[in-house]
Amino acid sequence: MRGSTSALGNNSCHTTRSLHTPPPQQVRKHTYLDLNNLNSTKFGKQAREHILVLTTLQNDEQYMDNYFNLLDRSTYPNKLISIGLLVSDSTDGTMDEINFHVNRLQNRWSNRFYEIDVFQKDFQFEYRKDDTSLDSKRATMARARNFLLASALKEYHSWVAWVDVQLHSYPKSIFSDLMLADSDVVVPNCLLYREDGSFWAFDRNNWQETDNSLEIQQQMPESQVLMEDYNEYSVGRYLLVDMPTHEGNDFKVDLDGVGTTFTLVKAGVHREGAVFPPFVYEHEMDGEGFAKMVKAMGYSVRGIPSYTIYHL
Repeated sequence: MRGSTSALGNNSCHTTRSLHTPPPQQVRKHTYLDLNNLNSTKFGKQAREHILVLTTLQNDEQYMDNYFNLLDRSTYPNKLISIGLLVSDSTDGTMDEINFHVNRLQNRWSNRFYEIDVFQKDFQFEYRKDDTSLDSKRATMARARNFLLASALKEYHSWVAWVDVQLHSYPKSIFSDLMLADSDVVVPNCLLYREDGSFWAFDRNNWQETDNSLEIQQQMPESQVLMEDYNEYSVGRYLLVDMPTHEGNDFKVDLDGVGTTFTLVKAGVHREGAVFPPFVYEHEMDGEGFAKMVKAMGYSVRGIPSYTIYHL
């Protein structure tokens, strides 16, 4: 644990204040923003499109070094990357680690991130059940993601990347690579990191419906929640981790559900109303429910079986 601090750095270029303390009195002004030219293109780097990286945190002190190092070595320019972090129900040194890295990264002479915003909001995760109820951990996590999205998304963001803090590794060019898929929502294939290099699936929330899974759902009550990462709630969807990985990165597949280990979203999809449902939506919640909602809005959701990343 780094030395304990009460704010995000007295030497930081960031400011910290409690929302109980009103901001300095200012004369309100009116702003006109023309967002017609705010695009999310397959060549985002060349077009200087801004990415908002969003990550939820809870007692993740031990992962912060690698999390920031992976982002910092990305080939996407740091000056075009904003980071939004939501710290919830943490009793370890997560905030101290964030403070250390924000000061380290944002007070250097060059290669700073465009901004790093840290939000703290507790959701009492320790009291939530690991089931399919509306008060479950899964539903509460959806609320936390929506809270972070609403707090961090700004008018200049073209892309939103949901990135899991416990990822072990991903390609430096991942942002540009996924943009080339030219999909409204796109995910890589997330595997479990193994020192021997063996193939172990991790993210089972990226999937396609099958004829059998659709038939089973027709016989279920609308309130029934399905989750492919829990055997008791699984109905045999075709998982991205089970698809052939030799086709190359140009081979994309349509998906009906996605996880959130690494999910790249065109910001307009979120702005137009696609969120992570903390309620039952087409038998899903959270990430899988988000994908269902995105498709219902007429947007594309795709995965790249050959594009592998690794989770701890």
